[in-house]
Amino acid sequence: MPQTSAILAAIKGRAAAQRGKPPRDAVDFIYMSTDEIFDTPFVDVEQIQLATIKARFEGLMEKIGPLRQLAAQQGIHKIGRLEDAAPLLFGPKVHKSYPLSLLEGNHFDKLTRWLGRLTTHDLSRIDVSGCDTIDGWLDRLEAQTPMLVMHSSGTSGKLSIIPRSHTETCHHVEMWFKFMDGYRREYGGDIRALNGTLPIFLPTYRQGRHVQRAMEIAYPAICGSDEHFICAFPGKLSADLLTLGGRLAAAEAKGEQGRLTLNPALLEQRERMLEFQRRVPEFMDAFFGKMLEYRGRRVMFVGTWVSLLQATLEGEKRGIQGLFAADSFSITGGGKKGQVFPDDWYERICRFYGVPQMRASYGMTEMIGLMQECREHKYHPWPHQVVYLLDPESGRLLPREGVQRGRFSYMDLAAETHWGGGVSGDAVTVHWGRKACACGRSGPFIDKVERLSDQQAGDDKITCAGAQAAHDAALEFLARL
Repeated sequence: MPQTSAILAAIKGRAAAQRGKPPRDAVDFIYMSTDEIFDTPFVDVEQIQLATIKARFEGLMEKIGPLRQLAAQQGIHKIGRLEDAAPLLFGPKVHKSYPLSLLEGNHFDKLTRWLGRLTTHDLSRIDVSGCDTIDGWLDRLEAQTPMLVMHSSGTSGKLSIIPRSHTETCHHVEMWFKFMDGYRREYGGDIRALNGTLPIFLPTYRQGRHVQRAMEIAYPAICGSDEHFICAFPGKLSADLLTLGGRLAAAEAKGEQGRLTLNPALLEQRERMLEFQRRVPEFMDAFFGKMLEYRGRRVMFVGTWVSLLQATLEGEKRGIQGLFAADSFSITGGGKKGQVFPDDWYERICRFYGVPQMRASYGMTEMIGLMQECREHKYHPWPHQVVYLLDPESGRLLPREGVQRGRFSYMDLAAETHWGGGVSGDAVTVHWGRKACACGRSGPFIDKVERLSDQQAGDDKITCAGAQAAHDAALEFLARL
C-alpha cells in the first residue's frame, strides 16, 4: 500500500507531539501510553469527551447531510451534555443505504455522490468512467482522494461502506498497536519495541479493506518484511466477491435465485469464487505448515475464536501442542458465531498455541480500536469511545449510572472526517460506577456481550436512539440521488 510509510510517519509524529502533554481532544488519548490513558480519572475523561463531541457536532453538521437532517428532525442545535448526542447515533443501515441498482447498473458516479454525503472530503471531481466493479471504484477513490474506505463482510448481500480517510486510518493503526500494550505490566507489551522482528500469522487474505486494512499498514513496524507477514490466502479480499457471496446466499435463503439481478462484471467473479473455494484446503494446509516452521518462536497470531478453535482441532489430530512461545501475542474475539464449542475450548486453544492466556477483544468494523479485555475479563472502552446504552425495545437512552444492560451504542470521536455515532446489534452490561475495575483501570467497563438476535429468535428490530421517523428521513436523504 503506497500510503503505508506516510501513515506510520504520521503516527510517530502525532505520538511525539503528544508526549508529556495533557489531552485537549479525545483523539489525544490515542497517542498517550496505556498507563496514562487508564490512570486518567474518568470525570476528567468525560469533560474532554464532551468538549470533543461539541466540536465534532459543530464542525460536521453542515458538512454531513444525514447528520444535518437528523439533527433538524430532532430539533438539536447544540450539544450541552454527553446525553444530547444520543438521538444522533446512526443506525446500521446508514452505511449501506445505497440502492443495489447502482451496483447492478455500474452507476459508480451516483455511488460516489452517495458516499460524498457521509464524508467531509470533496469527492465531486473523482473520475469513475469505465468502472465496472466495486474494487475498481474503491481503487479510484483511494488514488484520487485521501479516502481509505473500510467495508463490512457483506453477509447480508450489501456491504456497509465506512468512509474512513487517511486521518482515521492513522488512529486505527495506532489502536492496533495500543491494543497489545500491557497496562501496569499486565500481559502484553509494546510490539514496536521489538523493532520489526515479530512474525504475524493472519488467517485471511494478505490485502483488503476489511480486517486486513490496519495489519497491512502496520506490518512493516511489527514484522519488518513480507516474508514474516504470513497470510492464509494470497491476493486481496475482493469487495465484489463478498457482495456476490452475500447476495447469492441471501437469495438462496429466500428461494429467489432466479430473480437475482447482478452486474455482468460481478457475475464474471463467480468462477473466481468457486475456484477459491476449491483451493481452500490447499491454502489452509500450506498455512498450517508455515505455522509449524515457526514452532517455538515468539509470534503474533490473529483470528476469531472460531478460526482459532478450528486450527486447534486440526492440530490436535496431528498431535501438536505448544505451537508458539509462551510470550506470543494474540488478537482474538468475535464470539462463537452460533457454533457449538466444547466445554474446555479456551484451555485447548491456549494449550495448542502454547500461551498461558489470551486477551479477547470487543469491537466492530464501524469503530476505531478494539476494547481490551483485562485480567478480570472485563472490556474497557478507550476514552475516544463514548458509550451509550439503549433500551432494546424502545430505543430509550438508559442512565449512565450504576449497572445497566441494553443495546451497545457509541460515539467514536476518532472519526474526524465523518460522523462516528452508531448503534450496534449487541446487548451488553455496562458498569458505570465511579469505582475503578479491580484491574485498576478507571472508567466504565463492559461484560456479558450477546447478540440481540440470539435473544430474539434471529429478529433484531433496531429502534434508534433518535425518533424512528427522523432516522428514516435521514436514510431517505441519503438514498435520494
